[in-house]
Amino acid sequence: MKRQAAALLMILFLMMTGTAFSEEKVKIGYLNFTQSLPTFVAAEKGLFEKEGLKVELTPFESGTIIISALITGRIDANCCSGMPSYWFAAQGAPDLFRIFLTYGWTSRQSRNLAAIVKKDSPLKDLRDLKGKRVGTYPGATAVTLAKAIIRTQIDPESIVFQEVPPTILISALAAGQIDAFFAPEPTGMIAISQGIGRQLVEDPMSLLGLERGVATGGFGFSSQFLNENPRLAKKVKGVYYKAVDLIDKDLTAYRPLLTKYLGLPDWVAMNVPLTKWMKIETINKEATQQFFDLLYREGAYKNRIDTTKLYYKE
Repeated sequence: MKRQAAALLMILFLMMTGTAFSEEKVKIGYLNFTQSLPTFVAAEKGLFEKEGLKVELTPFESGTIIISALITGRIDANCCSGMPSYWFAAQGAPDLFRIFLTYGWTSRQSRNLAAIVKKDSPLKDLRDLKGKRVGTYPGATAVTLAKAIIRTQIDPESIVFQEVPPTILISALAAGQIDAFFAPEPTGMIAISQGIGRQLVEDPMSLLGLERGVATGGFGFSSQFLNENPRLAKKVKGVYYKAVDLIDKDLTAYRPLLTKYLGLPDWVAMNVPLTKWMKIETINKEATQQFFDLLYREGAYKNRIDTTKLYYKE
């Protein structure tokens, strides 16, 4: 009887242990771009393992695709993508995700968006873009953001906008298919280093007058994951906060991970402008609402939403 009881206890223990292990699995998606650095740091430093998390990391190529994966439950966390992609999703599904970490800047200065023309272009400033062809990354938000920046100088309706895949944006400029482009760094840096482009205007985002800064992107949980695994969500959030603390302490030490995970040239990885990762307890949510309202007035969104309600609360 004692042996049978011991065997039964062992079976129960194994069953409970197996259940616990299965609960520790987390599916995390990320975009192949520089602001995903906290994910790379967490993986390299073993932060997930230290919390007993078995993480499945999946790269995505598009903010639209990764947000779709998040709200349909194919991934538990999106780490990370641009805030405008979350806002598009929130137009029809505001309760299907919550943002637990952001990135952006805390003042008017940004430097993570480039406005580039050909090196020998006669164009001198944004006003010279009238009647020209301007390239952007694919997506309504990228076009709308470019229009909002240009509107500070001239009517953007006088410009032809072309959505160009990131992989051929520089070559399109070199071939004369577009006269200028607006794109996140390091695209501008690479165009300049190749002798193809030069800056048309330095720090174009600063022209929008967002004096208090803004969160331009976020890391988010699916609401399904939050409801079913609140303990794990808290652990994942803690891991990313630790990764951000490490980056804040010594960013230079972790820049080489951009080469390892993204394949960036070493000089780009060590010099590309990176926005600040900001914990949701400290960000200026009203300033980020101002950014949404600016894009809303430009026609990027059909409905005005309260973006301050899209953040995770433990």
